[in-house]
Amino acid sequence: MEEKAAIESKINWYLIGLILILIIAFDIANSVEPSIDEELDFFELTRVLGFLAVALFSFVVAKRYWGSEVFGKAYLSLAIAYSLYFLGDSLWYVFEIGYQVENPYPYYPDIGYFGFYPFAIYHLRTNVHYFKRKLDSNQKKILVLLPLGIAIIYSIGTLIPIEVPEGITSLQLLPIPTYDSSYYTEFFAGLYAVIATTLAFSYAIIGAQVFQTGKLSNAWKMILVGISLNTFADIYYYYLEMFGDFDRANPVHGIWVGSSMVLCYALYKHIKSI
Repeated sequence: MEEKAAIESKINWYLIGLILILIIAFDIANSVEPSIDEELDFFELTRVLGFLAVALFSFVVAKRYWGSEVFGKAYLSLAIAYSLYFLGDSLWYVFEIGYQVENPYPYYPDIGYFGFYPFAIYHLRTNVHYFKRKLDSNQKKILVLLPLGIAIIYSIGTLIPIEVPEGITSLQLLPIPTYDSSYYTEFFAGLYAVIATTLAFSYAIIGAQVFQTGKLSNAWKMILVGISLNTFADIYYYYLEMFGDFDRANPVHGIWVGSSMVLCYALYKHIKSI
């Protein structure tokens, strides 16, 4: 099979608009529905099944591409990545609902969540380097500076206290606070996640550049949007977890669902283009 012989198909902007409307409706309805930690409601189940749907679509694409030089393994890697994400999300609710562990993080579900990133990065990197063996200097800078910048912003936002202690003016230098070991466990777990998900996002940007005028350009644009949404949601989640503000009715759930929907659409376009 020749990977470069895929047929280009146009983006269905009506479908993209419908996805946006569904995300907004999802978050509005989720904010109204009572959040009961002892129950798995429709909105949480939808999010979990969304990751499973991406995994299944990826397995289909991997099977279609299996005779190819590189795409079969690349999409199998993406399928494994989202299977692990599905596993992590499923374990989250097993422990939170079944075992009554409040916000199980860092905890066993992170085996799935953290395992997602290497496979997702392998998928993106493999596709990019197949069509462009050597990246230019600006693309290399994206791979280094973007994850580094996000890591610095995350570190500053989580390690420096927001509230000014009584008796200290805002012009005075605040001391670095002392936290217990569990805080540092959460910090470094979150730091790994935001760096890894931003690295995946960086490869998605480069992939969109590489396929900008190719026959898979539209599918890659959708993959960029889907991974961008997932990147934002992951970073937002880990930042919230550091301050204990994560809520099961948080709008971030809709962003995860929207990411899955866009990625399923992108993978569907790949299937139609094979």
